[in-house]
Amino acid sequence: MARPRKVIDAQQVEMLASIMCTTEEIAAVLGCSKDTLERRFAEVLEKGRLRGKQSLRRKQYHLAMEGNATMLIWLSKQYLGHTDRQEVEHGGNVGYTFADFIRVALSQDKTPKPLPGNESRFKALP
Repeated sequence: MARPRKVIDAQQVEMLASIMCTTEEIAAVLGCSKDTLERRFAEVLEKGRLRGKQSLRRKQYHLAMEGNATMLIWLSKQYLGHTDRQEVEHGGNVGYTFADFIRVALSQDKTPKPLPGNESRFKALP
């Protein structure tokens, strides 16, 4: 004879999923297995998790609209493609060519040398 089917409240499953409880946590609270929840309440779990995400997103949006700078920055990166990328431009002649760098890299003398015109600021390593 099969074991009687455990009565599980679907509303409670959805509520726990909406506060981002894992399936394992919900199963522990309700006294059933994770497999039972996934088999019998897959749609309810998904609906609850979506509700939880919606609530969290709503709260983030309200915080940003109230002037929370951190949340404004984070949301602008997530949804508007903003980045912290810094671009560096080199606009001058460093005095060395790529061939000079290769020659030094391949030479036996690895002692750093000052760039032409920077001799006064160059300090030799001990």
